[in-house]
Amino acid sequence: MRICVVGGGTAAACLVMALARALGSRDVDLVIVEPSDHLWRGRAYRMDRDEIVVNAPPAMMTLDPNDPEHAQRWLARHHDGSCASELWTQEVFPPRHVYGRYLEESLSQTLDGLTAAGWSVTWLRRRVVSVAPDGDKALVGLEGGATVPCDHAVLCVGDPSGYDPYKLAGHPSYISRPYPVAATLDTVHPSASVAVIGCGLTAVDTVLGLRAQRHQGRITLLSRDGILAAVRRPRQGGRPTVMTPETVRDRLERSSSPPRLSMVAALARAEALLAGATPGQIAAETTMADWGLRRVRRQLADREHVRDVDWLQVTTWALITTVHHWWPTLPRSDRRQFFRRYHRLWASFTSPMPAATAGTLVEMADSGQLRVLRGLEDVTPTKRGFLVMAQHHAVEADVVIAAATAAPTDRPATPAGAHELMDSLIRNGGGQRHPDGGLRVQPETGRLVDRSGRPQRSLLALGYLTSGTHYYMSGVPMLVWRSEAIAAAIAADSPTSAASAPPGLLTP
Repeated sequence: MRICVVGGGTAAACLVMALARALGSRDVDLVIVEPSDHLWRGRAYRMDRDEIVVNAPPAMMTLDPNDPEHAQRWLARHHDGSCASELWTQEVFPPRHVYGRYLEESLSQTLDGLTAAGWSVTWLRRRVVSVAPDGDKALVGLEGGATVPCDHAVLCVGDPSGYDPYKLAGHPSYISRPYPVAATLDTVHPSASVAVIGCGLTAVDTVLGLRAQRHQGRITLLSRDGILAAVRRPRQGGRPTVMTPETVRDRLERSSSPPRLSMVAALARAEALLAGATPGQIAAETTMADWGLRRVRRQLADREHVRDVDWLQVTTWALITTVHHWWPTLPRSDRRQFFRRYHRLWASFTSPMPAATAGTLVEMADSGQLRVLRGLEDVTPTKRGFLVMAQHHAVEADVVIAAATAAPTDRPATPAGAHELMDSLIRNGGGQRHPDGGLRVQPETGRLVDRSGRPQRSLLALGYLTSGTHYYMSGVPMLVWRSEAIAAAIAADSPTSAASAPPGLLTP
């Protein structure tokens, strides 16, 4: 059985680990197609400054869902002084580049073991330009005309790029992608005034990167709503009881009509109240009136009063672990309402920043170096730099850094370098665009839906290509979960006996 994995970033790493668990005893010919010189790290986990850290505890960053301590044990064995083994807790986190090494070494060890067990593993440093169904198999087309026939092709082609609503691409003082910050920010003059577009974790990492290189100029974070990444709470006990995958799935199966967003909100509220929240606490965290550094200061203070069971952690986990059930079935009008009302809050709670990072931002604000503005309206180049217009403010900036994560309805549907691939899938009927972006997939398996609406055995996708069908696609926990589903679908669809490999790895 030949499996072709298109892409070599973090999503592909999660998938390969899942395939190893599901198919380890079978005869597999694994082909990884990735044109870059780097495998598994993705942009966010490449070599960078130690100040740029992961933002989740080890159990959430493990590559093996059956072994919550897998990442922690690796760190204990391999720490090199940049991160002591005990410094991965709910409060202290290792640098992103250290986690990138965990990805690299875990995959290397796994693939070595699979090769020893009889797998064939090939890395093709080529660019994929087309993917097509070929009977009950698939054909992956490479730049230059070669093709890779395979039993299953899984598309893990990365995150979207090109979100440039203010048409600044090409300007010499515009930085479109801040990672890795050690390389992208080193050209910023220490005294330059900097406008960072966005308030999420990428924007926070940008500020930390500037601070690490002793930047002295004014830094302004700007977005439409000014909602910064939430402050991570102390880890407490408690698990969802009202909004669990089982209860949500059961409710959906018993319902004769599609679920509504109001049902999801009611379940989340019931979960929060049962976990000890007061109506006032729920209102404080879900209102858009509380924003910027005032919100960060309040969340830092609230940490001191977290109970043994933290309602916010319990409710966030309930939403994360059930979203793949309720999101695909929501009416489109409800999905659009979610984008308008809850998208930024979701990103804030599901990707919080460490308390130490929040303290650094407050310190920079108190010194007058950092400020946060909301109501971002426009960014225009001037003779000396840029003029950034926000609600009741006109900000002059020498440098603009794009660190925004656009709402799914605003972002490009096609990940970087995948335009030809996407177009080929649409042309040959192997794929169908989703109105909210990306390609339609069968939610349970990740199989691409063809133009007739049928899930395809041989073509699957993971990550941003599935936007629309899936809402929450990033983050290692979600990639691991979705990888498990894809690997299970391939395993269930494949014979247990040894199969002969398709003829010819590369056919012109």
